[in-house]
This record gives sequence, C-alpha cells and structure tokens, in this order.
Amino acid sequence: MEDIEINVYPNINRIVKICKAKFRIIELKLNTSVRVAVYLFNENDLFVESTQFLIEGAEYDDWLDDAYLVKLIKKKIADTIK
Repeated sequence: MEDIEINVYPNINRIVKICKAKFRIIELKLNTSVRVAVYLFNENDLFVESTQFLIEGAEYDDWLDDAYLVKLIKKKIADTIK
C-alpha cells in the first residue's frame, strides 16, 4: 500500500510537554562548524520530534567544553519551540 494523506477535520491542536532532549554530533568540520542532531522527548520518555542545529562562527569559536555545548543546545531548543 502506498502512503495515503488525509485531511483531519476538525483540525487537531496538540500541546506537547518537552521534558528531555538527547543530542549527537553528526558532522564536525574542524575549526569551522559542528552539526548536532537533537531528539526531543515528552514526560513519558516518548520521542516527539527531531531537529538539527548548525553551530558555526562565534558560537563554534566559543565551544571549549561539553558544558558550553549543552547550554547552547538548550538555548537553541528553547528559541526554536517558542
């Protein structure tokens, strides 16, 4: 069976509480940039969504340890979800 797309009426609005994120570096260009895959989970530890962030320029230059990267990704997640 092929993929089938249907309209849902009435439209369904869903509110999802994001409680946890996991991330993985998927591409590193030394002295240039890093691409990070981020996986978001709800309060039941069920996968909700994935996204990617490219960290380059000043953000990349400021990356000295894992704590910085964690803080930066938390900020990017918050900025994206707003």
